[in-house]
Amino acid sequence: MAWSPGFLWLLAQCSFHCVRGNPGTLGGIRWTRCALNEVLGSKSELESFWQDYVLHWSSLHIDSGASLELARFFMKWTEILTQTKEVLRSVAENCLFGVLTVLLQALPAIDYEKGRHEATDVLKVASDLVAIFQEQPDRERIRSNSIADGWDVDSLLRTTRLYDTILGRSKPAKPSTTECGLKIYVYPPPQAMAAQTSRDLLHEPSQSYLAAMAKMPLQCLFGMYGTELLFHRHFLDLTQDCGEVKPEEADLLVVPSYFKCIEVLNYFDHFNTDDSEAATLFQQTLQYLHEVGDGEWFRRGGADHVFLFSWGRHPCRIPGWREPLASAIQLQVEDHCEDLNTETAQSSFNRWKDIIIPGHIDQWRAEVLRQQNQPLESRDVLVSFHGRYSGNTESYENVTVRNWIMRDLAGLPGVSVGGFVEGYHSLMGRSRFCLAPRGITPWTIHLFVAMLAGCIPVILSDDLEVPFQELLDWTSFSVKWPSKQTGELYQYLRSIPLEMVSAMKAQVDRTACWFDYYSVEPGCSPFVAVLSLLRRRVEQRPSFTGHFWGPV
Repeated sequence: MAWSPGFLWLLAQCSFHCVRGNPGTLGGIRWTRCALNEVLGSKSELESFWQDYVLHWSSLHIDSGASLELARFFMKWTEILTQTKEVLRSVAENCLFGVLTVLLQALPAIDYEKGRHEATDVLKVASDLVAIFQEQPDRERIRSNSIADGWDVDSLLRTTRLYDTILGRSKPAKPSTTECGLKIYVYPPPQAMAAQTSRDLLHEPSQSYLAAMAKMPLQCLFGMYGTELLFHRHFLDLTQDCGEVKPEEADLLVVPSYFKCIEVLNYFDHFNTDDSEAATLFQQTLQYLHEVGDGEWFRRGGADHVFLFSWGRHPCRIPGWREPLASAIQLQVEDHCEDLNTETAQSSFNRWKDIIIPGHIDQWRAEVLRQQNQPLESRDVLVSFHGRYSGNTESYENVTVRNWIMRDLAGLPGVSVGGFVEGYHSLMGRSRFCLAPRGITPWTIHLFVAMLAGCIPVILSDDLEVPFQELLDWTSFSVKWPSKQTGELYQYLRSIPLEMVSAMKAQVDRTACWFDYYSVEPGCSPFVAVLSLLRRRVEQRPSFTGHFWGPV
């Protein structure tokens, strides 16, 4: 689908003047009426368009399960609503936050199918609308009316700022923690494919997966695997803040790593029929390093190269990964690969060089969790866990620890365990202890969700390697309990003195920023921790003379 000529003209011309109007008329604009039929015509099927099709999505609760089809739906409506500046103005005046929801939900599909330039132009329209709203003298009335109607205004404004940051239109809204002691080089995307979109590159017969993923598709931002895009973006920002570094001068060479995101995209867009997309991307990446690195890969035997694996079953699901990455630094969510249903455990971690990172929690969810964090005296639940187990998910039949939780803890005083429930974030904010049991692989996002909710995590995953043990004292803010002893866990938690629980809760609150990818605490975030540990790796790196030498 191509954009209409009117829309292309709008993107080229639109700025504040598209919707600003005359200063004297702004007070009378009906920003919150939300009756699309009044703007586009009297068709009855449009009468409740905003309420039936858009309102629910204003929270921008996008995660790894979000289908591209949803974004494509909103992309089509973006074309309709912005076909001319007159239509955009009329629709925005009629339903400001409805228009923002459509534009922001459409952005991943626009970026994927139309390209970064188109996505940036649409984002500029959204950012202009936000700026105009913030200029209104009655903006608080507009905001309160919109919230009363069900629009998640704060989420829309927050997501606009997030996209501005990710697309490079603005710097991250957090205190500067830039460390320029390390000289970092980030491999650029292949230039030959620069004019093509990610979708075109993934679907073409030549399978140009590396070029497609190096474009940093917005769809890679969401869900537990968002670290792939966020670390890529962060390292690029460092090179901009600290100055360009030639590869031969770099302490570290960062390899953009989208091995899980390409699998997620293939799940939705079906460009690879034999499930070899991650393996193909890996081989193309290695080939590219050898071609453009001008020998940098061999300079230290790969020990100065940084890869990232955001999924518990990677890198082991990628054939032939072990030998080429034997010396490379790996950022990964756990120390071995496993699938209780199909695969035996394989070690994938070297404590001397690799770094365990936290799983990604979407910005909207991190914000909600922080808001639900209650003081200890207001926490009326001793221990909680709700999620997947054999009772609601067939593939979790072999995750025995979750079944034992239901067997040994359900129904006890002060305990809330079971399947998915409404208000789980609020429940965690009211709980003193939150269980973090393993899943099909040993790592679990429940651990980091608990931390952001201010809940003391109880780790029930015997083989889990937690992040940043070189920097943090995990014994001061968490419990790691043998998974086979869930029958004794309840009495143990009840026996912990209140003053000790209070100290652990306070330490959770002080420590949570290390696991929050959207932290605004100075000097405290996963990025700061990783840079600190990378610096140690560089300082401790053994000398490597090379494969060949001799007198000149």
